[in-house]
Amino acid sequence: MRVAAAGADQRIAVYGAVDYASGRLVWRTAAHKDGTGFAAFLEQVAQTWAQEDLVLVLDNVSYHRSAAMRTWWTAQKGRLLPFWLPAYTPNLNLLERVWCLLKQKLACHRFWADRDGLRQAATILLQQITAHFHSPARPSIRLAHNFCQSARNRVHNSMSASA
Repeated sequence: MRVAAAGADQRIAVYGAVDYASGRLVWRTAAHKDGTGFAAFLEQVAQTWAQEDLVLVLDNVSYHRSAAMRTWWTAQKGRLLPFWLPAYTPNLNLLERVWCLLKQKLACHRFWADRDGLRQAATILLQQITAHFHSPARPSIRLAHNFCQSARNRVHNSMSASA
């Protein structure tokens, strides 16, 4: 007996950085996680804060430490300094909380057969996020407004336009 499958689950890579002081999130999507995409993202970070020296808190994923990336770090001449977290300590990387929210909103009990749709949904959500970790009362990750309602409105508007 054959059971028809729904297709292959589609994924996208998202690179991100959060300014711990302001809560501003800078991000970039890519087809795959690799050193090339990560280097392009770091160029975006460098341009976003062009006048400032930056310390980037990083985990130990392999493409962060590749030969190409070591060359890239050296070329920065100290303007962008990596701060390497110990291996297997995602709880020390505050950006992991943002990724948890993103996965919860986009991947929990959902199947994405359309990579462009996933990228669009991730973009809408990421544009709405600010992450504040320095508040002693209560660290929070906030959406500008209700993401689920925004998605429903977008679908309704696109269906109305096509009718």
